[in-house]
Amino acid sequence: MAVMSQSVVEGRQPAVPLPAREPAALRATVARLDPAALARFEADWTAATARARDEYSLLPARYFVEHWFSWVAVERWPALAARLHACGRIVAESQDRTQRRVAAEISQILQQAETATA
Repeated sequence: MAVMSQSVVEGRQPAVPLPAREPAALRATVARLDPAALARFEADWTAATARARDEYSLLPARYFVEHWFSWVAVERWPALAARLHACGRIVAESQDRTQRRVAAEISQILQQAETATA
């Protein structure tokens, strides 16, 4: 299984610019990238704000923002997103040895997307 090279990100333009790390900007970007994911975004936001209120903590909201920022960081690069989804399917259907290799590739894809946000 070949690992995608850094060139997938470098030298190409993402589908959308990277938004600010705040819920409204993330919501707008999620809506542009994948309108079907918007319902999950809204449900996650509702759960995060309720948990934050119940716990008197900002951590659930911060986790929500970081989670969706990472999602956007990957999804704005169509080739990375496609490979990440393929890896997820492989992990769900494969033997342990294959799962470890694919899990490592998933980690590398997420790292590539995070590096591209810097």
